[in-house]
Order: sequence, then C-alpha cells, then structure tokens
Amino acid sequence: MDLRDWKQALWRLLDSLAVRRIGRRIAVSASLIGLAATRGANGGPVPQVPVNPVMLPEAEIRKLGGKYMLKRSRARGLSMIFAGHRSHSSHSSHASHSSHASHSSSSHYSASHYSSSSPSPVVPAPTAPTPTPQPPPPPSKPSTIAEDDFSVSSTSATIWNRGVLVTAPSTYDAQIGSAAKDGRLVVKPKSGIAGNHFAGFVSKATFDLGAERISIQLRRATSGAATTIFAVGYDANNWLGFRISGRTLYCETRVDGHSSAKETAYDPERHRWLRLRPGTVAAVVVWETSADGKYWTPEFVAQPDIRISAVHVALSAGTPHAVSVPGSAEFDDFLVDKP
Repeated sequence: MDLRDWKQALWRLLDSLAVRRIGRRIAVSASLIGLAATRGANGGPVPQVPVNPVMLPEAEIRKLGGKYMLKRSRARGLSMIFAGHRSHSSHSSHASHSSHASHSSSSHYSASHYSSSSPSPVVPAPTAPTPTPQPPPPPSKPSTIAEDDFSVSSTSATIWNRGVLVTAPSTYDAQIGSAAKDGRLVVKPKSGIAGNHFAGFVSKATFDLGAERISIQLRRATSGAATTIFAVGYDANNWLGFRISGRTLYCETRVDGHSSAKETAYDPERHRWLRLRPGTVAAVVVWETSADGKYWTPEFVAQPDIRISAVHVALSAGTPHAVSVPGSAEFDDFLVDKP
C-alpha cells in the first residue's frame, strides 16, 4: 500500500471511532497544547471540553528561538501536533524553567495579588488633647481702708487726734512734742521727769480687726527705759498690740486691766514693720513683724478676749519714770487694708 492509500485508510479508521465520547481537555498556553481524557463514575468517558481531533497533514514541528513552532510542511503527510514539548514528561520540569519561575514571581505571586491577606495597618485611636494647665489667677489686690505717710499735715489732721489710749488719760502730757514732720510722725518724750508721761495720736475712725489688717513702719523706737506703743483697743484696760521698752519687744494683750505678753529681743532692722491682722483659718489675731513690709514673720497668735470689730489705733511714746535719755519714736506708712 502506498502512502496515499495509507492516508485514506487512516481517515476512515478515525471516522469510525467514537471520538466524541472520549473526554478531552485541551490545556493551551504559550508553550503547550495537550490532550487528556477522564472517565466518569460509571466507567465511561466524561467529556471536559469536546473538540474534534486536529489533523494537520501538511504541517511540521520546528524549533525556533528556544520554542517549538508549527510550520506547513512541503512534504505531503499526516502529523498529530503537540506544540512546545516533545514529551509530556518534560512538564515535570516546569518549576525549574526560569521563564516559569519568573512568571510565578512576577504575576501570580505579586504583592497586589495577595494584598487581601496582608495585615491592615494599625491606626491608633485618636486621643483627647491634654489640656494646657492654666496658671492660677493672681491674688486679688488688697483694698485700702485708710493710709497716711505723714507727708501732708492736713491729711494727718483728718485721720488723727492728739492723745493717748493705751495708758490712762492722766498720763497724757501735752508738753511732750508730737507732730508730723518730714514725712514721719514723731513723739519725743521728756527726759528726767518722774512719773508717767505719755503723748501721741489716736485714730478718729474705728476699724474691724476681724476683717482688716493694720500696720505701721517704726523707723525709730525710744531708747533706755522709755516706751514705744502701737496698739488697737477701746481704753487703757482693753487693748492689744506691740510695746517696745529697752531692748525687748512685747506682743501684749490687756483685758479688763489684766495684761499678758510674749517677749522677744527687739531688733530695729528685723522688726522695722509691725502688723496686726486677723487669722485666716480661725478667729484669732496674729502679731507679725517684717524687715521690708513685704515678707512677714508671725511673732504671736492669740484669741482676742475683747471685741475687735470697732477698734481705735494708738501711736504713742513716753516714760513710766524718770529716764535720762528717752530718745524719740518715729512712725511712718500707716496702713489699714482688707485682704
């Protein structure tokens, strides 16, 4: 049988076969056309992709540029075409081909392809801003109730009366020099006179020591056994305040003629300013001293046994007996304010 007869016989054989009942799957890629058949549960073939067999009698396989190509053959003949690979066993080497490896890494396994499985970035929950601490409000400025720097005699005359309060009225001596001079209130006791001789000034108005502070600058105190007094009260038997005699500072109270006092060594610099004020947490009176009128040191605290809601202020000096060199008392910067 010659070649032409063989070809015709083969075509008749293929037509007689039940080709369409064979399950086929053609896998097409850049390098492969494959044909596979599977069987169903009953043992018969199950078509996957039904196709007609491809018969190209006038084509041949050639390798070009590392790939297998189909090319029409000049010789007349019959060939079944499997392009790309000569044998199916070469498919096991797919993973080793550099082209397939690069394809796997560049497309199928790119980061974008699996982005759904990547962990989402953690966004921290917004936090409330920390409030900026505000500075405490400045302390309120004390309100001035009365003041006198003794620089204007006419002003001092509206605030003060000549006289005594802490000592008995009989001790007042009008011959003792007392006047506002050079911005100071000066009281100069007499020297060498026996008995009690005092002079000074008493405020015309009354003040509430339960709510107000009363202070004075003592520029100079009397010397020797002479006495300098800054006090508040009603009369000689009911008062409280400071008394300086010799080199001793007395923080003193007198109630119904009975006196009690705390003594401390007098320092003209450290005790330059004297102040009486109400307590801040209790119904007490605080005796304070200061070197500059700004920073105060408590010297004594006592609960008053006299009514302090309406007291007069007394600035006085004198001698309880004959003193050879009594010196003089000089007061300045009288102030009553409310904290």
